[in-house]
Amino acid sequence: MEKKRPPQKKEYDKIAMWLLNMECNFECPYCFYDDSQRSLKTRVGDWVRERIPAINPYKTRFIKADEIGNFFDKTDKRWWIIISGGEPFVYPHFIEVVKRLSKKHLITIGTNLSLPIDKFIQEIDPKNIWSFYVSLHLGERERKGSSADELLEKVKKLRDAGFRVEINFVAYPPLIPRFKEIKDKFSAEGFEIEAKVFRGVYDGKSYPDNYSEEERDIFYDSIPSEIDKAASFENLSFMDVPCTAGKNLIRINPNGSITRCPHDHENLGNIFTGKMNLHDKVKKCRVPYCKCTIAIKAGCVDFNKRMSK
Repeated sequence: MEKKRPPQKKEYDKIAMWLLNMECNFECPYCFYDDSQRSLKTRVGDWVRERIPAINPYKTRFIKADEIGNFFDKTDKRWWIIISGGEPFVYPHFIEVVKRLSKKHLITIGTNLSLPIDKFIQEIDPKNIWSFYVSLHLGERERKGSSADELLEKVKKLRDAGFRVEINFVAYPPLIPRFKEIKDKFSAEGFEIEAKVFRGVYDGKSYPDNYSEEERDIFYDSIPSEIDKAASFENLSFMDVPCTAGKNLIRINPNGSITRCPHDHENLGNIFTGKMNLHDKVKKCRVPYCKCTIAIKAGCVDFNKRMSK
């Protein structure tokens, strides 16, 4: 299978990291959003009652396909739009949104891939879909009566239809003993499994600090790059280092607000007003810690100038 790589700069002009929604059909115990943020029932209720959020940056507003397509098209730039959530496939008319955006822009979709994909495959041309970034979430998948085998069949179906697929496995302590079994199962079908470090508390211990050497040995070599390894186990800081975030990279929140990056919340506009005020010059990083591996890998900031704390 083709080795995965980020798209090269010649393939896009700017990057948009779009946190599309907070709604999710999974309830993973290690999710970094709490139940009030990710509740599908609450968010759909807000939508039906047409209550437009003004303060909470994580309340979802729903945008039409042409509206978001026109927003990006009018910049006269080709964007790499990385869509994540929540679970994007629960977003209303998600396929129409992707179809419209992928006419001119490059798309990556972060998903648990638990919902039906046949309509997506039928309607979306894979040409401008850079990749599916699929989170396996083994424990939650099995709790809901599914399996790794079911996911394997879906990613094979996507690959057969011409889509790139990347798969990740969160190294949640009780699931680590099953990592090799899952990795071998997918590897036999031509898919590599990436390990993602768990950050949080389990059984009274804080992670990733309390991984045992034995646990690290199981998954460490499956963390895909030196940047990912550093971001997983170090507190990276680029404070006062020039960074093109805000100029060549933005973050879009579920309420439509545009910020410089996931950590720097400088207001640069809103997709619902159709206004975006990008920096015209490179500015220095202003936040004490950075976990934005997309920005680092894309060269927005010089990885070699990192400080670790």
